[in-house]
Amino acid sequence: MLDIQQYIGIPKIIMDNIDDKTMKFSLEFLPRWFGHTLGNAVRRIMLWYDFWGAITWVKVSWAPHEYHVIDWVKESVIDILLSLKELRFKLDENMDSEMWITQKFSWVGIFTAKELKMPTGVAVLNPDQYICEISDPSVELTFDIRVEKWYGYYSIDFLESREDKKEGRDAQMLLLDNDFKIVDYVTYDVEQVIDDLKWWVKDRLMIEVKMSHSGISPKEFLAFTGEVLASYAKLFIFDDVYVDRSMLIEYDDLRTDKQAIEEEMHIKTMPIDALPLSERTRNALIKNNILYVEDLEKKKKGELLLMKWVWRKAIEEITSALGNINKSLLGS
Repeated sequence: MLDIQQYIGIPKIIMDNIDDKTMKFSLEFLPRWFGHTLGNAVRRIMLWYDFWGAITWVKVSWAPHEYHVIDWVKESVIDILLSLKELRFKLDENMDSEMWITQKFSWVGIFTAKELKMPTGVAVLNPDQYICEISDPSVELTFDIRVEKWYGYYSIDFLESREDKKEGRDAQMLLLDNDFKIVDYVTYDVEQVIDDLKWWVKDRLMIEVKMSHSGISPKEFLAFTGEVLASYAKLFIFDDVYVDRSMLIEYDDLRTDKQAIEEEMHIKTMPIDALPLSERTRNALIKNNILYVEDLEKKKKGELLLMKWVWRKAIEEITSALGNINKSLLGS
C-alpha cells in the first residue's frame, strides 16, 4: 500500500446484508482514483470468472431427440432441458470438475431439483427449480446428466466439437449450452471524500453484489475474486528488479502503528484555534499564515520574533501551550 494510507486512515470494509442474496460492501478509504481501479477490476472478474457447476449433457429415457414428447409427462423434452439448464451446483474443491449422475423419477407428481440425489460433495444451489410433472405411475423417467464446473460460456458448437473428438459418442446425447453463472449483477460506485483538516481527497468504493441463488454468499465469491486479483498482480513483482519501497507501507505495519499514527495526525492537524492562546497571540499567528500546530513546529523563536505583531510575551505563551501537548518550537 502507498504510505498515504498513514494520513487517510487504515482501509476497512463495511458489509451490509440487504437480503439473503444481496450484499453491499463499502471500502473506505482508498487513495484518490484507486476506487475506480479496484472497482472495475473486481466487477469484471466477478462477472466473467463466475465458476460453478452446471449441466452440459443430458440423456432422457425414451427420448431420441430434444423435440420428442413422452407419454404421461406434462413437459416436452425440450422444456425439461430448459429447466435442467437453470440448475446450479456447488462442488467441493477436491472433486473432479466433471461427473455423471443418474436420476430416476417414477411416481405421480411434480418433480423439482430437491428430488435429485446428489453424491457427497455436490449440493444443488436452487433446489426449488421445477423440472417436470408425471401423471401416470407406470412411467419411469430416467435422466443421465453430466455436471461440469467451469466459467465463461460453453456454446453448442464448442460442446459438439469437443464430443466429436471422443470415442463412443452416445447417439441419444443431448447437449446443453450453459454459462455456469450464479451472479445476478455486480455494480460499483466511487464517492470522493475531502478531509476538511488536511484537504486530502480520498475514495470510498461501494460494491453491490446479488447472487441468483442463496446457496453462495456474495462475501464468499468476493473473497475468491480478491485471491484472483492478488495472484495476477504478483506477476508484476520481479525478483531481479530494484523497487524503491520508501513510498510503500505494509498493511500489518499500518495496523500495528494505528494508535501512534492517529495521535500524530490529531496533533499535526490541530488548528491554532485549539491551543490555549490569548486572542491577541492567536490573531498574530493567523495573520502571519501560521494556521496549524505543525506550522509552529517548523519555526524557531528568532523567526517568530521577526514577524509582525509577535512579541516576547507571545513567544512564552506559545512555548507553554506547545509544551502541554509534548511539542516545541524548532531548536527548543
